[in-house]
Amino acid sequence: MLQSVKFKNFKSFTRETLIDLKPSKIEYLEDTNVANGILKGCAFYGSNASGKANALNAVTILLDLLFKPFSVPSDAFTRFNDEKKMYFEYTFLIKNSVVVYSFELDRAKGITKESLLVDNDLKLDRQIGSAKSFITENEDYDYVDRNTLFLRNIYFNTGFAGQQVLIDLFSYLKNSIYYNPFRSINQIVSFDQQKINDLYLEPYLEQHGEQEINEFLIKYEFPFTISYQKKNGMPIGMRLFVQRKKMAPIPLHMESVGNQILLSFLPSYLTVIKNGGILAIDEFSSGFHNDLEELLVRYFYEKCKNGQLFFVSHSTNILKTSIIRPDQVYSVDFDDEGSYITKFSSYGMRESQNMEKMYLSGAFGGIPIYAHNKE
Repeated sequence: MLQSVKFKNFKSFTRETLIDLKPSKIEYLEDTNVANGILKGCAFYGSNASGKANALNAVTILLDLLFKPFSVPSDAFTRFNDEKKMYFEYTFLIKNSVVVYSFELDRAKGITKESLLVDNDLKLDRQIGSAKSFITENEDYDYVDRNTLFLRNIYFNTGFAGQQVLIDLFSYLKNSIYYNPFRSINQIVSFDQQKINDLYLEPYLEQHGEQEINEFLIKYEFPFTISYQKKNGMPIGMRLFVQRKKMAPIPLHMESVGNQILLSFLPSYLTVIKNGGILAIDEFSSGFHNDLEELLVRYFYEKCKNGQLFFVSHSTNILKTSIIRPDQVYSVDFDDEGSYITKFSSYGMRESQNMEKMYLSGAFGGIPIYAHNKE
């Protein structure tokens, strides 16, 4: 699982920033929100344009660079200073082994540094176009592509044969999914290219049937279930129906946008809960009622044993010590130097305190300040 992310000069973040998933001394929600000594993810709160999505992207950019044919976009470099270099450091705990992977990027030269350590044992060291690898048959490499992480090349060329910790790490990362319901109901990014089609609702139902989703809907007393007619000659989009009690079934496209978002989200959500990995959600509060958001967060923490949920939200109702720990929540603010984050637990919160009320009062930062109309 991901233990921490450290980064600098990434998008709106010019300062060195640390997202730390090591739990604090908080004693509540340990059985549900902590696994293997690591927090099961975190949430980002802040005003519009404060940098919340950028903080989330600091987690997901590693997945893009490792698993997709993806070069670092020019807008990844901050525009708030003239620094030429950006760097990231990711620390993972994989079956009691600590894996630290870091890389540095230059605006003009591309990837200039790359390092991989497993339990403090150096496995990879890259300096611009040359690299040393201690996990492959060859040790020395020249003319390394400046636009591609060398670790990605090793993975696709060797599968890390004989390196079980790295095999387990990449299995965890590859299971990860990014979801954004705001930009499009179908905005799903899977980092396992062989599984991407199965995460869209109708292909998922074609493959797995509707039982798993209906069991979730029935268990939590949703007012509807779904039915799917497999390959019945009808066009895609007309095979899936929503069934409410004592009402005729209606096609999904006639349902509310909120329920369409929920049903499009459940395959990704349930897949990460079962298989592990990172589930990253931007605009989590789009289309969901407050009670539904609370249910989804609580259910993930209770049921997922080897996964982490990272999300951006404006819904303050989730900020309850019965759902999420203060060391899992960051406020995101913006000043003359760009974005910065603050962990709620740094204020020494107690379980009995009202985290939502404290946030809305400005105790943790991350709230907009607008002039009120006095007329």
